[in-house]
Amino acid sequence: MRLALRKVCRSFGALRVTQDVDLAVETGELHALIGPNGAGKTTLISQISGELFPDSGEIVLGDQAITRMPAHRRAAAGLARSFQISQLYADFDAEDNVAMAVQARLPGGFGMWRDARSDPRLREPARDALGRVGLAQRAGVRVSELAHGEKRQLELAMVLAREAPTLLLDEPMAGMSAEESHRMSQLLASLKRRYTILLVEHDMDIVFSLADRITVLVYGRAIFTGTPQEVRANAEVRNAYLGSD
Repeated sequence: MRLALRKVCRSFGALRVTQDVDLAVETGELHALIGPNGAGKTTLISQISGELFPDSGEIVLGDQAITRMPAHRRAAAGLARSFQISQLYADFDAEDNVAMAVQARLPGGFGMWRDARSDPRLREPARDALGRVGLAQRAGVRVSELAHGEKRQLELAMVLAREAPTLLLDEPMAGMSAEESHRMSQLLASLKRRYTILLVEHDMDIVFSLADRITVLVYGRAIFTGTPQEVRANAEVRNAYLGSD
């Protein structure tokens, strides 16, 4: 499902965090959003997902304007988000966490929680999502006992369990070891073409290996969008972020 932003602006007092951002993520595309710390990447993701509203501009998902929709309605419209900082229930096991993500998209929502541990409508999709991210053998392990990389895989399973066609992934490899990052990169590669993905990530090797196109955000302004090769070759991008190397 295509995602488009048109002239999106957001300020906090006198600080302009996003400035007239135009961005289009085509259906089935993995589109990376990169930029230095403080560029406004997470703030922009929050405006797309509904945690924040823009001061002006428009956000369109598919053929539906979602600019003023609350976050839960955007989720129902086909948008799912992962967070830079883990959003997990540490005292529950991995399967319970994914089951709650499944439950959030079903009619009746959390009114069903009484039967959640035995309800096949929750458990079967949860196990399927865990299998897709390589955690099938860790389904019964408490989140507090999972390694950091496994927690990030679990978050991705929770996103997939929502069955949304458009995914917002905010630094899914944050804090990972090289081996864990490689595993997550393979998982993301397996999702290409099956989902429309907007990825925020600081690991440039992974970004340039995965992304179909890249948008570079600097001081809240999208200074360039292009293929990985075009981004590498752009003088303004090199000066502002990538450097001469």
